[in-house]
Amino acid sequence: MAIISDKQKTRGDSLKAFKRRHILSAAKRLFDSQGMDGLNMREIAKEAGYSLGAAYAYFRTKEEIQYELLAGVLNDLTRQLRSALSTMPINEPAQAPFILFLKYFRNHPQEKQLLLFVLPDLGATAQKIPDHVRTVLNGRLLALMGLLANGLHQSGHSSATIAQEETIDFIAYLLGLLMLENGGRLELLNQHPQEMVDRYGKRMLLRRDTKQE
Repeated sequence: MAIISDKQKTRGDSLKAFKRRHILSAAKRLFDSQGMDGLNMREIAKEAGYSLGAAYAYFRTKEEIQYELLAGVLNDLTRQLRSALSTMPINEPAQAPFILFLKYFRNHPQEKQLLLFVLPDLGATAQKIPDHVRTVLNGRLLALMGLLANGLHQSGHSSATIAQEETIDFIAYLLGLLMLENGGRLELLNQHPQEMVDRYGKRMLLRRDTKQE
């Protein structure tokens, strides 16, 4: 029986990680050019220059690739928000970072489709998501929420608890707004996303001030 050395195992793990990144990069190119329609395993394998069987050796399902892509989207959004918060004027409205959240997905419709498609599967019982992928995705989501909550805490002198509660409520509101917009329901209801966010932001500030009195 052959004994695999630590060095061989490290080399094997590095090669596996490299091939996963290569396949994921191919999937990202297809996603950028074709959206969700481009994310099927046969096309991803072809784009990566692998056989279909080889692609399945590194990703069990196309859904697993979608989750990894969304983790990258959340990381990019968090990076942009962190940069914006670091240069945001002191007198900027407290809801400004949440408006940036909405604008990001309105300006990136493919990423919005991916977000709305994947989020419902993030529950602990979802069978299609490997535990390590779910952990990464939840970590990215929590990092984004933490950044927004901290920004709200710093900008309006909110307590950490109130800032966290309002952030969760606001993000839930924005996700619902994106879902309604995606289905064309906002137009049917004669509502404009920016006006809705502004209205909700003002009410959030009123609630925050009331809680702190």
